[in-house]
Amino acid sequence: MLPTLLAVPLLAGCIGSLTGDPTAIFGGLPPDGPRLPGDPPDTPQPPDPPVELPIVTACGDAPTPGSAPLRRLSHEEFHNIVVDLFHDEALARAVTQDFISDPVSLGFRNSAHFLDVKPVMAQAYLKAAEALSARAVSAAVLPTLAPCHATGDLACATQLIDGFVSRLYRRPLTADERARFRTLFEQGRAGADFKTGVEWVLLAAFQSPHFLYRPEVEGPSTARALTPNELANRLSFLLWRSMPDEALLAAAATGHLETRADVEREARRMLTDEKAARLFEFFEQWLDIDELSSMTRNPAAFPGLSPTLAADLREEARQFVAHTVFEEEGSLERLFTSPSTWVNGALAQHYGLSGVTGAAFQRVEWPGARRGGLFMTSGSLVSHDKETRTSIVNRGVRVRTLLLCQTVPAPPDNVSLSLGPIDEQFTQGERLAAHRSNPSCAGCHTLIDPLGEAFEHLDAVGRERTLDEAGRPVVTAANVQGTRTVDGPVADGMEFMHRLASSRELQECTVKQLFRFGHGREEETADLCSRQRVLQHFKDSGWNVRELFVALTLTDDFLNKPEVLP
Repeated sequence: MLPTLLAVPLLAGCIGSLTGDPTAIFGGLPPDGPRLPGDPPDTPQPPDPPVELPIVTACGDAPTPGSAPLRRLSHEEFHNIVVDLFHDEALARAVTQDFISDPVSLGFRNSAHFLDVKPVMAQAYLKAAEALSARAVSAAVLPTLAPCHATGDLACATQLIDGFVSRLYRRPLTADERARFRTLFEQGRAGADFKTGVEWVLLAAFQSPHFLYRPEVEGPSTARALTPNELANRLSFLLWRSMPDEALLAAAATGHLETRADVEREARRMLTDEKAARLFEFFEQWLDIDELSSMTRNPAAFPGLSPTLAADLREEARQFVAHTVFEEEGSLERLFTSPSTWVNGALAQHYGLSGVTGAAFQRVEWPGARRGGLFMTSGSLVSHDKETRTSIVNRGVRVRTLLLCQTVPAPPDNVSLSLGPIDEQFTQGERLAAHRSNPSCAGCHTLIDPLGEAFEHLDAVGRERTLDEAGRPVVTAANVQGTRTVDGPVADGMEFMHRLASSRELQECTVKQLFRFGHGREEETADLCSRQRVLQHFKDSGWNVRELFVALTLTDDFLNKPEVLP
């Protein structure tokens, strides 16, 4: 059997187990198995040097892409398209404010299998189309979309159809589509005027499946390479979370988006554009920073919090990613251990940092060397804490699932989930230790709790502390278990993050998380070669996070489509 990518060991003793594959790209289980009673004692032997197996083992001569399901625009993508078309952030917020939340799958809100159009969303799309088509024919916008609008004739409308509507469809229109839009314009103009005809055209276009979805139907249903227009769309929605720009469409139209080298050239160009900052969407959904919008804290437990705290914490993380990944081209290790963060005056005051005032975010260094990196910026760490306290369990679960890519099962139905109040008698950690005396809880919580306890020096609003909510000294020393490469005692969360940041598990898990986000689906056996090639490129780059996005665009999965079955 070929080694499988992005795997974790089976963890015995946990109810339902923390699940994963017992093999991994870089090696597997010990070949001799565990010692058994009655076995002769081992003769001490010097340790063998580590053997690193080749990563790419599943690739053959022919491409082996995984599935490529039809994908609806996520709400973020819809918002970004409106911004790119009209250069109006307020308009984009207004037309998407009634959209019901996109469903979450595998931690992300862009899963192809769950982004359907329920009746309530069809109504929301109609309302958005009405607002967008009305804005397009306003006196401020129409002269830009149709400089010839004063003529009021079909020839001018045809120019708008060939230009603006083609941009909405993100490809050249077919002759039949072009003819139907011309007819629709004439019907609207006949009862009113040129603006009404154009408004009818755009009202239809903004509700068309060719706008709301990302169809890839320009070629046959057999397995094939993507067409240049399809590649342009995949690139733009991966790297910009929006539609292609004129340069990308021109490259597709002139035969300069056909080879792997063409794709790499465009990917690198696009990553230097300011729209690449939208890739923060990947990081915030991966690490649950997007959950900050629902963060609430009890004012008695946390008095005097700024009403903008959640927004400031999100912006702190966004600034961190923008500078660490896209300006400094930082490594994965730096992403998770950098001693710097970005704060404005309000957030500096919240953290007890001096020297920063005003609304602008500025770079600062964390004092004391006890925190650093994206996970320990407050937005990620506290997003699932409680209203009155930290949550050791939630923090530990998120390390297991988000950073180690392990599966944590739900607790048994007959187990109480209440720890009781944190008070002067017992710390949260002590109550959890008692909780683990229950055999039904011990298997999982022995693996979960230490990972959360290591971060107890940061409270539920992200401030460093030495005493817990009841005034008792916090304990951060923990013994990590159930991993392939990062087991052992740690003094606190920062020591754990330094160990994890250079580990094989985080490297492989990061590839898995981006693969899921980029393709809008779970990984499959068919795309094992693609995932291995991404990991190899990532490794060859020195684990450069920006290069990871380039790597994803150069795989069989990205450049090809499998056969479409009837």
